[in-house]
Amino acid sequence: MSDKPFIQINDLHHNYLRHTPLEVTALHGVSMEIYKGEAVGIIGRTGAGKSTVVQHFNGLIRPLEPGKVIVDGQDMSDPKVDVRRVRQKIGLVFQHPEQQLFERLVGDDIAFGPKKLGMERAERRERVRWAMEMVGLDFEEFKDRFTFSLSGGEMRKAALAGVLALQPEVLILDESTSGVDPRSRKELLERLLTLHKEHGLTLVFVSPNMEDMAGLVDRIYVMDEGRVVMSGITREVFSQLEKLREHGLGVPQVTEIAHELIARGMTVEHIPVTVEEGVEEVWKILSS
Repeated sequence: MSDKPFIQINDLHHNYLRHTPLEVTALHGVSMEIYKGEAVGIIGRTGAGKSTVVQHFNGLIRPLEPGKVIVDGQDMSDPKVDVRRVRQKIGLVFQHPEQQLFERLVGDDIAFGPKKLGMERAERRERVRWAMEMVGLDFEEFKDRFTFSLSGGEMRKAALAGVLALQPEVLILDESTSGVDPRSRKELLERLLTLHKEHGLTLVFVSPNMEDMAGLVDRIYVMDEGRVVMSGITREVFSQLEKLREHGLGVPQVTEIAHELIARGMTVEHIPVTVEEGVEEVWKILSS
């Protein structure tokens, strides 16, 4: 992992409907760092400002003074920055990714980005094949399917494949797996973790699912009312149950059980954040 952040946000503020009677402040001096090769989670209740922050990562929203957003060494407030090139490096999949589909056929939709980059047909085809395999869509079965005929889960996979086809260096998922059935979500997240571990893809997850977060990310930022209120290693953040509750959040169920055991006088050596870790701790308690 590089010692210099790939994405750096300093004192970021943002107001929607500026200079109107309906002006709303969404961000109050947010600072974050994302390093290449890591997996980072951003959590917070509805309206905390999570989506507003990540839309600054690839230039969908430009920073306002005095805040700074630096992406791969480029100041995103500079009008000369090539935003299209930034978006090739940083892929963003929205909360309802099926709304990102617009081509008639699945294969054409996934190929749209590579086509805009000027890739030859053969190269585009292989890029689409790879992206579809990464999300669990069989190339031959789905490439000529009508996008409107897909199930909700398949639409989300197709939209994700369209972003992956650009082979970004950073992939941001803004609650993109919400509403997907548990089996498909587990399969999809496992494939993304494979890309992260084996290909060095940097991942940024925005999700309300604490169990997913526990097994996916190295670090977590907690947001509330447009501010970063907590940050740190995943295990450290989830160990602060009461503080998380103050901000309307919980912890993985296995972590909550561990806190309950401690409250009842039992010794838990390491606060578990995954089921596997929880099983190990329970066995230690039973053994003693």
